[in-house]
Amino acid sequence: MTYVLGIDTGGTFTDAVLLDAGMSNANSILKKAKSFTTDGELELGIKESIQKLGINDSQKAQISRVIISTTLATNSIVEGNMSKVGLITIGDKPRGEIATKYIKNINGKVNIKGRMIADINPLEAKVAVKELAEEVSAIAISGVASIRNPVLEIKVKEIANNVCNLPVMCGHEIVSDLGYLERTNTIVINVGLLPVIDKFVKAMNKVICEMNINAPVFMVKGDGTMSRIGLINDIPVDTVLSGPAASVIGAVRLAGLDNMVVIDMGGTTTDTGIVKEKRIELSLGGAEIGNWKIRVKAAKLHTIGLGGDSIIEIKDGIVRIGPYKALPVCRGGNTITLTDILHYTNEYVQWDRDKAVEAVINEAFRAKLKPVELVEKVKDTVSMKIVQENEAVHKCHGLPLCAIGAPAETWYTIVHERHNIHSVIPKHFEVANAVGAAIAGIFESESAIIRQGEEGRDYLLHTREKRQLFFCKEDAIDKAIEVCAEKAKEKIEKQGLMSEIQDVLAKDKYMEEEQVTYYGWEIKNMKVMRHVYSSKGKYLETHIEVSASGKMFRDTSNGD
Repeated sequence: MTYVLGIDTGGTFTDAVLLDAGMSNANSILKKAKSFTTDGELELGIKESIQKLGINDSQKAQISRVIISTTLATNSIVEGNMSKVGLITIGDKPRGEIATKYIKNINGKVNIKGRMIADINPLEAKVAVKELAEEVSAIAISGVASIRNPVLEIKVKEIANNVCNLPVMCGHEIVSDLGYLERTNTIVINVGLLPVIDKFVKAMNKVICEMNINAPVFMVKGDGTMSRIGLINDIPVDTVLSGPAASVIGAVRLAGLDNMVVIDMGGTTTDTGIVKEKRIELSLGGAEIGNWKIRVKAAKLHTIGLGGDSIIEIKDGIVRIGPYKALPVCRGGNTITLTDILHYTNEYVQWDRDKAVEAVINEAFRAKLKPVELVEKVKDTVSMKIVQENEAVHKCHGLPLCAIGAPAETWYTIVHERHNIHSVIPKHFEVANAVGAAIAGIFESESAIIRQGEEGRDYLLHTREKRQLFFCKEDAIDKAIEVCAEKAKEKIEKQGLMSEIQDVLAKDKYMEEEQVTYYGWEIKNMKVMRHVYSSKGKYLETHIEVSASGKMFRDTSNGD
């Protein structure tokens, strides 16, 4: 028998589960544990959760992999806990707010077709790097239309690497979509997260070593897939929304439903996501974290500030819940929360109930209410918030509702009693996030764009590393598939895994009667076939995407 160790670090709790790798239902969960998340030193809470599982030496020897989901990247962005980043922009500066104040702009221009209009001045670039290097700990480079041709970004990066010893990354290396401001902020934030994630990765590898677990370590990404923890060092921004994505995946395993609305109520927030055909619905526009919109593949989620640690405020008889949180009184805090209410009613008791009872009585007295009246007002307010969440997401999709998260059973039972809304509350609902981490898939993808060349002649293929000109669109698509397949497989194999191509997509984009229309190409043996459609609209571009999966593990050391 082989096992998988799944770990999730949330805003309040760190959960761990041990799964039987040979099973694919809720019965695969053999052990589960919960500890408090230790802010600032997440590895301490992780270590405690693993210890609580009580895994013996024989079981440790049979753990095939360790998979972690974490809120670290998300919280670091929201709280501004990132390193100082210097940004070099090439050509025009992005319009809008930029995620760093250390900015140097240099001359150089690539047009939307990827043709270099003006080269950079090496001396100007060298001076910009030197001046920034005195104030920052990493450098990001972003140029207009760099995803159409990254030649100028690459030149500046080479200069920067020769001038300073700081980490240097370019926008085209992690974002392949147009959108200059968002691409720029994505690379700035990614570079700013490098030391944060590096510290976490080193600490995690140390914990796994101290626990005598000899297995590869992976981290869940925001789209619900996972990557070797060592590779996350390069693109930490990929782990944004890692925790909520893992929760949705866990719900799929535990509830046994192919299509559903998943509502995950934790200690800090309630996150809602959509599952269709056992897959998380992804956000086409990336993710919004704090003040920033970033271009990463991430689950499409709706989040509200409602959780077990949400603060309760009463003014003029009106109850307000969240969005802020506090340490519950039952755990030693001094502000009543939803957890204290459930301790008072005896519906959920994990800590000091006497303190919670006293706090609720005192708060009711201040609000000129009887304790039972206060409790009912709180329950009404919380259940209505949950119903509104349900109205906004559940009804428009017509899907069953699955409730997970530590407080889920209690609060969704209350919702059912008050509003007759039924929810599926699966076994192990309280550790669905860790279950999701344990079963996350290993997928990587690479994409390319084909557009008509200058003056509408020929076809330009834009890949991550360069642009190429073709006379025939079919030849351009074939080359795009070849390049994307190679890059997708390379990403998998860097993780010490055997790669296998899973999906190849090629679709044309047309403008027809003022509406955008897509037509797919038939792909056989990694080559495009003849079209099965005829369009009289204006051709805009062709999008190619190839995805690969990791099919079997090789014997490699932790963190590689």
